[in-house]
Amino acid sequence: MEIVLGRIRAQLDSPPTQKFRWPLLVIPELFASRQHLALLVGYLASMGWEVYALDFHDIVADPANANARRGFEAKLQLLANALTALRRDVIIVGHGMGGLLALRMAEDVRVKATVAFAPLLPGFRSPLYAATRSPFARLTRRSSGLPALRTLAKLVEDADAFQREALIKALIPEDLTAARDVARGALEFDRRSAAPRLIVCGDCDIFAPYDRVTRFAAAIGATLSTIPGRGHWLIGGRALERAVAEMQRFLVRSLGQQLLLLYPDSLDGSDEEANEDSK
Repeated sequence: MEIVLGRIRAQLDSPPTQKFRWPLLVIPELFASRQHLALLVGYLASMGWEVYALDFHDIVADPANANARRGFEAKLQLLANALTALRRDVIIVGHGMGGLLALRMAEDVRVKATVAFAPLLPGFRSPLYAATRSPFARLTRRSSGLPALRTLAKLVEDADAFQREALIKALIPEDLTAARDVARGALEFDRRSAAPRLIVCGDCDIFAPYDRVTRFAAAIGATLSTIPGRGHWLIGGRALERAVAEMQRFLVRSLGQQLLLLYPDSLDGSDEEANEDSK
């Protein structure tokens, strides 16, 4: 079911039997859309998660603010507005750029935990967008378009072979102002008041190099889980099951019994009402 959260359109996947109290908000990588999250979202829903897949390529127009989604901070504001519209506490999961946004959103009191699959790294100019230039970049001072085909092939190489071509064809050119904000490395993370953070990475990822991910995780106080022999595309293919298992283990350890939905009827009210029902 498609819904609108604030100004972001989202796809809601409800599980056959809901097992967890808080929903997951899932955010894709640069150039990716909800379509690229389909395997991850379907797998999570089958496990009992209520999942909202977000898409920064599908935002309700705001004529008064044409730059609403360009910068990193602007995307954070869109996410904050989405949480306000949802009116529930959440767990945020992201891939690449979406992973970095998730880690930063851990500082919002409405976020119970965050999980980043192969996040973009502050201060690192990822090959995913380093060579991407539009014909009008000199005039607009922005980068857009898609990377070279060889870069895209490397991006999705951990996906199943029969899916790679379709995944590449479905990628969408994107304004890269937010990516350039990340590359400048001026982002601040509060490790003291943040919800639990997990980073899951592959040790063969050229877009989020393992040594840099290790230092970044330590700097922000995040737990780090590594998948040997895998690259960037942890949301599908042979890496998917392991990546989700690492996420599930972390959430259970971090949130404990309160993560489980012991009283399904309590979903009809707010989190506060649910807590009252469980006493």
